[in-house]
Amino acid sequence: MKNALMIIFSLFISSQVLSQTYESIFGVESTQWNITMGNLWGMATAEHRVVGDTLINNLLYQIVDGYDNTGEIMGFLREDSTHSRAWYLGRHDNDEYLIMDLNLNVGDSMFIGGNWNAGPQYYYVDSVYFKNGKKHIQFNLEVYFLDNEKFTLIEGVTSNLGFRYQDKEYINAFPTILLCAFKDGQQIFGTGDCIISSVLEESTPMKFEIYPNPFQNVITIDFNGTHEVLFASVYDLNGRRVFIEKINRSVVNTLDLKKLRSGIYFLHFQDEVGNFKHTTRIIKGD
Repeated sequence: MKNALMIIFSLFISSQVLSQTYESIFGVESTQWNITMGNLWGMATAEHRVVGDTLINNLLYQIVDGYDNTGEIMGFLREDSTHSRAWYLGRHDNDEYLIMDLNLNVGDSMFIGGNWNAGPQYYYVDSVYFKNGKKHIQFNLEVYFLDNEKFTLIEGVTSNLGFRYQDKEYINAFPTILLCAFKDGQQIFGTGDCIISSVLEESTPMKFEIYPNPFQNVITIDFNGTHEVLFASVYDLNGRRVFIEKINRSVVNTLDLKKLRSGIYFLHFQDEVGNFKHTTRIIKGD
């Protein structure tokens, strides 16, 4: 009888552990992650928000918008009923990525990939601990752009790299760092700046006009008579150059961009010797 009671007690404890419920990564009314985004001219911040939900292959996903709250869909997130595991499906992906598993113990492993990671492979959990009431799962992977801080899953947040660290699309190997996270208007992660930029500034600001912006097919650039030959390059959000043309700052220039798809782009000016001049964001309408 004593052995039977011990077995029943053990089964009860096991079921409680297996069914433990964690804090959701989603808020009730709103959810936002501020994550670094890199490109050819430096680092900036992308504010990703949950903007709705949808069914994909009979699974309920939360829809995450893209850069700067423009309504562009970046990807989809879902979590299980206990909030212990979460998956991310990129907008161009057929398969989802496991991005969080709070059931892992020391010695367990999880695949960590992403373009930023020079060694995509299975990494091992080296410690499990609680901080500020949230469970943390730390791996034996030192992240060089976080001062060699180790990659860590965080209950109710995702990870110290955010939710897109498995994303192969994420800006051509530039670091993805979670700066801040918010749920229902309350900041739940981050103590420093929530918006950063390392885009280079000119010693003398370049005065010019770009119009219309947003544009449909053609965009006009007026440098107000300043003499200098420049290259005008257009980059998409993945850092790919999709247009280049030599222009003259002494005249009004027009760029024919009708072949571009609608969306957000960066217009980058530089002189003939390759010195950085200026970068600005442009939007192509439908």
